[in-house]
Amino acid sequence: MRAIQSSILIILSAGLFLSSCVTPKANVPQNIDDFVVKAQVNSSSYTQEDWDKSIAEYEKLIDEYQKNESSYSPEEKQRVANAMGRYHALLLENALEQSADSLKGMLKELADYTKLLPAYMDGFKDVLESDTLKLENIFSDIFASDPVKDILGSIGSLFGGIMNETKDEPEVVLDTLPEAQPLDSVK
Repeated sequence: MRAIQSSILIILSAGLFLSSCVTPKANVPQNIDDFVVKAQVNSSSYTQEDWDKSIAEYEKLIDEYQKNESSYSPEEKQRVANAMGRYHALLLENALEQSADSLKGMLKELADYTKLLPAYMDGFKDVLESDTLKLENIFSDIFASDPVKDILGSIGSLFGGIMNETKDEPEVVLDTLPEAQPLDSVK
C-alpha cells in the first residue's frame, strides 16, 4: 500500500513538473497578446522612458517566442503575428506623434521668424533707398574693372559677340537700365 502511495505521489509530482515546464511555453503567445493589449490601453500616457521599457519587454517576449516558434500551432502563430502588428502600429503612431510635435515646434519657430521679415525688409529697403546712387556706382565700377572685361570678353568670344566690335569694351548693362526708382513706388 505504501508502495502504491509512493508511486502515485511520484506520478503526480512528475505530472506537475512536466505541466510547469509546458505551461510557460504554451502561454508565450497569450503573454505577448496580453502585453500588447496593455500597451494599447496605456500607451497614450507613456513617456519616452515608458516606451523604452515597453520595447525592451516586448523584445524579450518575442525572443522567448522565437526560441520555441516551431512548437506553436498555426493559431498561436497567427495570434502572435496579430499582436506584433498591433504593437508595431503603436510604435509607428508614437513616432508620428513625436514627429508631429517636433514639426509643430519648428513651424512655430519659422512663424516667429516670418513675423520679423517685414521689419527686416523695411530695414533693407531703407538702406537701398538712401544709397541707390552709391550701389549703382559700385556695380558700374565692378563691370568696368579689367577682370570683368576679360571674363565678358571670353564669354563673348564663346557665344559670338557680346563685345562691341568697334570698341574693345564690354557693353555695360547698367547703361541700358531705366533710372532707379525708390522702393515705395514698387508697392
